[in-house]
Amino acid sequence: MKEILRYSNKYLEKMNICDVALLKVCLCSLGVLVGVCVPKKYKKKVATTAGITYLVTYAPLMTKFLKVIIEESKPKNEKNN
Repeated sequence: MKEILRYSNKYLEKMNICDVALLKVCLCSLGVLVGVCVPKKYKKKVATTAGITYLVTYAPLMTKFLKVIIEESKPKNEKNN
């Protein structure tokens, strides 16, 4: 398992924004396919779980992204201190 994580980290280091976009589209498509296969009586529970999962995963991603924006927008002399 540690090897798989090491390979994954190496792969992520080599990704660019286009690769990330492709990954997101791929995962979104997979989610749609799974959603289509869910029986009608479970759709509400699946949608609720997906919504909560989205919020729980989106928040830390955006927090990290905003930290990068704030750090990168500082003048160079403030970054070195």
